[in-house]
Amino acid sequence: MNHILVTYKSVTGFTKEYAEIIAKELDCRIMDFKEVSKETMSGFDTVIFGGRFHAGSVDGLKKAKELFKESKAKNFIIFATGATPNAAKDMICEAWKNNLTPEEIQKIPHFYMQSGLRYEKMPFGDKMMMKVFAKMMKHKKDKNEYEKKFEKAIAASYDFSSREYVKPLVGYVKEGK
Repeated sequence: MNHILVTYKSVTGFTKEYAEIIAKELDCRIMDFKEVSKETMSGFDTVIFGGRFHAGSVDGLKKAKELFKESKAKNFIIFATGATPNAAKDMICEAWKNNLTPEEIQKIPHFYMQSGLRYEKMPFGDKMMMKVFAKMMKHKKDKNEYEKKFEKAIAASYDFSSREYVKPLVGYVKEGK
């Protein structure tokens, strides 16, 4: 399956780890998104792009879509990683709506893979934003169950990533959909 390129933009390492698993499962080329151009993409039939959900946006997706449109690649697939639990389908659906047009949601296969938080690898600004948010959650009165769980979850680094989360994307590609 060397006609496939997996490319990723990773900050704390989760997206890179998932990209590596996908590339291994599909026996295809993998490249850091920093090294990718429209010419690079043109050498492949299918481009799989991965980025983290960050402040409601998939990191690097806008540029990845632009490069894909300018390239000769035929198929574009997206995966996003994040700390949001896979079970929070409504939140994930809303996040996709913030990143893709209604037409793109129908046309571009997109997958979400829960990962976690790595405070030790976060840029300073992101780390500070999370600490402020955690403090706000701590002082909030009358928290619902979700907010209580969320407050506990963001208190420290954690890793909920799993090889299982790549299966839908890998299956989609292998079935040639």
